[in-house]
Amino acid sequence: MPTNKSVALYQDLSLTLTEAGSGRPCLVLHGGGGPATVAGLASHLAGTVHAVTPVHPGWDGTHRPDWLTGIDDLALVYLHLLHDRGLRDVLLVGSSIGGWIAAEMAVRDTGGAVTGLVLIDPVGVHVEAEPIRDFFALDPRGVAEYAWHDSARFHRDRAE
Repeated sequence: MPTNKSVALYQDLSLTLTEAGSGRPCLVLHGGGGPATVAGLASHLAGTVHAVTPVHPGWDGTHRPDWLTGIDDLALVYLHLLHDRGLRDVLLVGSSIGGWIAAEMAVRDTGGAVTGLVLIDPVGVHVEAEPIRDFFALDPRGVAEYAWHDSARFHRDRAE
């Protein structure tokens, strides 16, 4: 059964966390749609890992201090959380903007807490050979081609 708690991480920042399951720690980071967008995934993962799902500061009415202004700040906040809790061998799972945060955490993890990374449709991650696409300029086939490894499995031509 998932538990919800508030964890004071800094004097002016508490994180709201949902935790469930046991085993290897897994930090599940939500996208712009909020924590509900990964709730089902976190629940599924909790069958084999200790899933920790924070609410990003500023989402769902939570407090965001003035100094927390970017993805790099969020990455450092979550690395601080892992360090404070003594978590090791952490699997990071990030969806959308959560994927960007997870990627930033992975490259900034000088303490070696992170040992796995799963990115689900991450935004903001710059890959040299892959230009960032203008999503709004894509037709449905273009969206499928950039959103899925095997786009033929997921794109449905509505005209057929």
